[in-house]
Amino acid sequence: MPEKVNRRKFLRGTLMAGAAATGFVSLEEHILTEALAKGLDRKVALPEAISAGAMPTGKLGNLTISRILSGGNLLGGWAHSRDLLYVSELMKAYNTEQKQFDTFELLEQAGVNTVQVDMVQVAQVDKYNRERGGHLQRIANVHPTWGLWNVADWDHIKTNLDGLVDQGVDAIYVHGGYADQLVEAALNKGRKENIELIGKIVDYVRSQGLPAGIGSHALEVPIECDKAGIQPDYYFKTFHHDAYWSAHPKENRIPFSVDTQGGVDHDQFHDNIFDLDWQATAEYMKSKKQPWFAFKTLAAGAIDPKEGFKFAFENGADFIVVGMFDFQIAQDVSLVIETLNNLSGRERDWMA
Repeated sequence: MPEKVNRRKFLRGTLMAGAAATGFVSLEEHILTEALAKGLDRKVALPEAISAGAMPTGKLGNLTISRILSGGNLLGGWAHSRDLLYVSELMKAYNTEQKQFDTFELLEQAGVNTVQVDMVQVAQVDKYNRERGGHLQRIANVHPTWGLWNVADWDHIKTNLDGLVDQGVDAIYVHGGYADQLVEAALNKGRKENIELIGKIVDYVRSQGLPAGIGSHALEVPIECDKAGIQPDYYFKTFHHDAYWSAHPKENRIPFSVDTQGGVDHDQFHDNIFDLDWQATAEYMKSKKQPWFAFKTLAAGAIDPKEGFKFAFENGADFIVVGMFDFQIAQDVSLVIETLNNLSGRERDWMA
């Protein structure tokens, strides 16, 4: 009688057969198939070649930060999935609390000492640090309470800022989507007080003894802040090239369209691009003396990490923020170490 094939054996065989057909088995695929062989509830192990001491670091004020940070989207299940409707639910189903904590633990073992989180995710990282004895640093964004994104009210934002300060986060920046929205309304609807609000947030964060940053997808955000004399301690700015299939034509890219509702026209925005003009971003950041945290460096999974990491660091990023499942950590960390050890052609000075 033929041997009964269970789900785990089927998945493992399918993955390895697919990799063999291409003639290439990545470190990530090795780790994932090994995890499937042992059971999905088991922790993924790091290769012995990766150690915390090998991870390059930079400085943000008094903070020492690994050159690669873990992004918070995987923790919250907020996937940029283009037109794939199931991805967010899949992420939530896979990343149970135990899996989240195992992933955090693996990050620390690999030398990744900082996570970028939404303000509503801070408590989960704190719980990990408390229950697993972790030491992850948290760079948190601030924005209006979910469902109230049209709010540009200082008292509301200050309440959320005070909540982050009380939780002891290590740095705070204005959420990229919120900053985009504030500046778009300032430019298109005459709400100049919105830009003043960004400056007020930066000043208040500094007054609490924390590094204060500005996030954005739109390059117009830091440009308008420059005009207003607002100089943050660091930038969170999207950055990736556009040489991948789902990137729509440059002539059809509309300012502030990132994070808006997309349509069905392939030649228009549909959750598919996060830096509308990477050349302009790279050129602008050359003049900035503050650290630059580049996020969406893989265009939400459309760009190979080996290519995307090299592109970001060569074009001036001081840190990269990458959403990583547990089975991706070993490959991503190895690539960052290899990339930085062999980096050439970078023109922007390291600012951290």
